[in-house]
This record gives sequence, structure tokens and C-alpha cells, in this order.
Amino acid sequence: MNALKTVLTGTAAIIVSAQAALALDECLVGQWSADLNDMTEMMAQGGMPIDGGEVTGSGPIMDISSDGSVLSNMEGMTISMDMGGTNASVTMAGKNEAKIEADNGTFTITATTFDVVTEMNINGQVSVVPPRPAEMGPEISTGTYTCSDTDLIFTQPPQVYQMQAIPRRWTRIAG
Repeated sequence: MNALKTVLTGTAAIIVSAQAALALDECLVGQWSADLNDMTEMMAQGGMPIDGGEVTGSGPIMDISSDGSVLSNMEGMTISMDMGGTNASVTMAGKNEAKIEADNGTFTITATTFDVVTEMNINGQVSVVPPRPAEMGPEISTGTYTCSDTDLIFTQPPQVYQMQAIPRRWTRIAG
């Protein structure tokens, strides 16, 4: 249960906005949709004992502006899984903001505003996890990235998938 909360909170917190140091890589600017199949795979790589895990819905949509601001929208995303006989589904709704610095293929995303509400249903018991309190400070995610006209891929060390992992694969939908 704690591992599930950690992954979900980290995932929600780091899908964010960004600020450029001098100039943001123009390839990053635009609107991106997270790859839901890859998000499912990330959960399994994070060490969660998931059988039949699936991420459905519209998934995270991330808007990156030329000034490095990032706005992520999590409306309608549901994560469903069976963890060793425990059936769980998690629905996320809301938006997060952050700043991104990206230079020479490396990135740092600092998430500062957390407005995503998470509803967890575990074996029929429903609980609501409110947005991450601002007093906890920013979430910071770092790693490398590659970008093209159609795809954006973030890479972080595997151990990060348990906590502060930004979805890895994104597809450009505008910009």
C-alpha cells in the first residue's frame, strides 16, 4: 500500500511545468500526451507486484511553454492493478505546475503546484488522497531526454521509478 501511494504521489507530482536557464530546447515546446502502455510498464519496473496492471483514460497531458513553464493535466486517468490478490484502482484528476531546465540532453523539472486529487479503491474500500501540500516543498526530477517532432523520451535511473519518475514516453499532440 505504501509503495502504491509513493508511486502514485511521485507520478502525479512530477508531471509538471518548467523554467529555462538561458534558452529552452525548442523541441520540448508544445503539448504532449503520455504513453499509457509505458506508464504501466514503469509501475512494474518500480518493483510493484502488479498482475494485469493497466493505465486507461486520457492520461497525462503536458504543456511545455518556451519560458520553461509546464502545466500537466491528469483528468480522467485511471490505474488498475492486481497486487498479490489485492485489487486496486486509482483515479487522478487535476493539474500540476512546474519549471523545466533542459540543456544538452539533460533536464531538471521542479514541480511546485500540486492540485491533483487521487481516489484509491482497494478491494472496495475507497479513500481520497488530497493534493500534495505546498509545505512539503517542491518535487525535483532529473535525467536525460531525447526529442523529435513527434516523440519526447525522458530517462531516469531505474530506482527513481519508485518515487519521482516522470512518465518516460510522450507523443506530441500540438505545437
